[in-house]
Amino acid sequence: MKAVIKSMLVAITTGSVMLSAAWAADPVLINFDAENAPFMFGKEGKAHGVYPQIIAAAFATMKVDVKLEPKPWKRALAEIDESKGGVGGIYKNDERAKKYDFSEPILAENTAVFYNKKKPIDYKTVADLHGYTVGVIRGWSYGDDFDAARKAGKISVEENVSDAANLKKLDAGNLDAVLAIEESGKAAIAATKLGTIEQGKIYLASNKAHLAFNKSANKTDLLANFSKTIAAMKKDGSLDKIVLKELAK
Repeated sequence: MKAVIKSMLVAITTGSVMLSAAWAADPVLINFDAENAPFMFGKEGKAHGVYPQIIAAAFATMKVDVKLEPKPWKRALAEIDESKGGVGGIYKNDERAKKYDFSEPILAENTAVFYNKKKPIDYKTVADLHGYTVGVIRGWSYGDDFDAARKAGKISVEENVSDAANLKKLDAGNLDAVLAIEESGKAAIAATKLGTIEQGKIYLASNKAHLAFNKSANKTDLLANFSKTIAAMKKDGSLDKIVLKELAK
């Protein structure tokens, strides 16, 4: 009789565990661009970079289980359109605002113009780069005005795989200017100890990056909690520490 009761208790307990597992919430899926280092990129199947690290830290503080995945940007956008996952590090525009719910900005990506002190450029508008050879990251867009001038042949462009590589060319006098996200450019200059490089006072462009989900996913409460957590991370300095650590790699 005791054996029967014990067997029933085991069955009930096991069933309870299985039931709890069945009802356990799935982790929140957030996708990132797999080819946008150092801000977000894929390595050995995992998401790395500034945004994955910031978002991972925020969700840990929120005590919400999260799954971070690097994917081709086109696929990441397709999955948010299908409500299969959110997207980290995404820019907000009018078209996207109609479909997606956005967090408050995580970071503002300021694209700066860097030049060699021996050949200074008084940059104010894209027209000031006409006739120059400018170093950029392969595959990146730098805004409608710059991209149009590049396409029209008004600006010569040399593509490279990293800001450090471009800045070394600028230091050697093989480029007239380099475009880079401000933090990334500064980190590369510090790492390579290039003393000849100066940053222009006016940004080429400034874009705010967010966390977003399709409106049909009903993640507004989650996004509000995330935005509150990001604000606290900015205030206590933990967000800046993550940014500097990732950009220094």
